[in-house]
Amino acid sequence: MPDRFCGQCGQDAHHTHRLTLKDMPHDVLHSIWHIDKGILYTLRTMVRRPGATIRAYLAGKRVDHFRPLSLLFMITGFYALLSAVLHIDMVGPRDLTMPDVVWQMQVKSTTFLAKYMSWCYVAMVPVWALFARLFLKKGGFNYAECLIIAAFITAISNFFALFMLPVLYHYNGTPQIKTAAFIYACFSFVYVSWAYSTLLKHTKIKLPGRLWRGFMTFFLGYLTCVLVITLTTYALNWSMFKASMKAQMQQQAQAAKAAKPM
Repeated sequence: MPDRFCGQCGQDAHHTHRLTLKDMPHDVLHSIWHIDKGILYTLRTMVRRPGATIRAYLAGKRVDHFRPLSLLFMITGFYALLSAVLHIDMVGPRDLTMPDVVWQMQVKSTTFLAKYMSWCYVAMVPVWALFARLFLKKGGFNYAECLIIAAFITAISNFFALFMLPVLYHYNGTPQIKTAAFIYACFSFVYVSWAYSTLLKHTKIKLPGRLWRGFMTFFLGYLTCVLVITLTTYALNWSMFKASMKAQMQQQAQAAKAAKPM
């Protein structure tokens, strides 16, 4: 079958069709059981020109690229492994004025977020895809393509997080760790918003409009992610949450009583 493969790049001509939801089960299984070539090339191009890279992949030029779901699962798994090995404490020193039950609640919720945030991002890819479908509709992407877009960009966001682990480990258990985490969060916010915006570069939308759409895609997805994680954490620790609220109210009442003039 001489015409099956491209003579220049080797791409299988039978696998350049537009992606649809019917392709997703195959991609998920392939992502779990296979490792493709092109990971370094994909990482490099996604960091430098994410929009052009993803559009080329969606257009059928996939032979040189690592599959997005494989990339997402591999990077996230590696991050989770390193994070578990390093035992990074994101809480920092305890505020001695804080009631013990409140402190325990804070430790539990912060530890949960630090441990599972990267996997929560993976789970939220379909939600980011929905917002991408909404805000990037001028790009003409269907929902299956938006899933690929969200998987690629989330994978690179988690890839950047790998480089943050040594910094967090250096400030492990200190007050500075929260500042370091905040700086990284700002960087990640800027990159991901920009990455989504570059997917509209081929449209007539001006740069400010593209950046706004990219920002809203990431921000609303991130807000949904944080909301789901927060509600889940409180639901799993509802009894402790009620006790912490009661202790906090008692502390405030005692402080108000002590502040009253005799």
